[in-house]
Amino acid sequence: MQTKRIKCPKCGVVLDVKNSKNESVKLITCPSCHTSLQVKFPPQQAPMEAQTFYAGPTSSSSSVDGETQLAGDFTGATKLYNPKAIHRLKPKLLFGGVSYSLEEGRNIIGRKCSSSEASVQIDTGDRYMSRQHCDITVTSLPDGSMKAVLSNYQNKNQTTIDGQLLDEGDQVRLTDGNSITMGHTTVTFKLS
Repeated sequence: MQTKRIKCPKCGVVLDVKNSKNESVKLITCPSCHTSLQVKFPPQQAPMEAQTFYAGPTSSSSSVDGETQLAGDFTGATKLYNPKAIHRLKPKLLFGGVSYSLEEGRNIIGRKCSSSEASVQIDTGDRYMSRQHCDITVTSLPDGSMKAVLSNYQNKNQTTIDGQLLDEGDQVRLTDGNSITMGHTTVTFKLS
């Protein structure tokens, strides 16, 4: 069953319209001003599944406490999605023709070495790149996309993203094509 939140153009009351019969257009009467309204519903192609998630803080213009919103993101709400329609992009780092996959969760990035405890070890002889240089946290979002956040990993060697120095405590959301320089080694972040 589809539900659509609309606002009456005459009196401004907000209504939740349920489409239990999977109709493309539903006729309703506003309970406040008795205006006849047509509500259009998109065709439902596949069964939907519910997934509850918390997307983090949002701007003050959006609703709070998991309310359904007229537009915008769904902070703390239950959102319907079609799992077959999701195309997951896999995050990775590229260096010297080699692809280093990033897994969901925390990925410690460092220089390849027998004593390195990094989960992603870049094969470079760069001594300015720490054995545990930075971390990239990968999170799946409800729409199927992936979010990757870069932060420094308590080292004293520099990390830059697209030429901007990453200070201690900084967290930067990565986008496709970002250049990350650790010491003298530059890798490219890719989503594919």
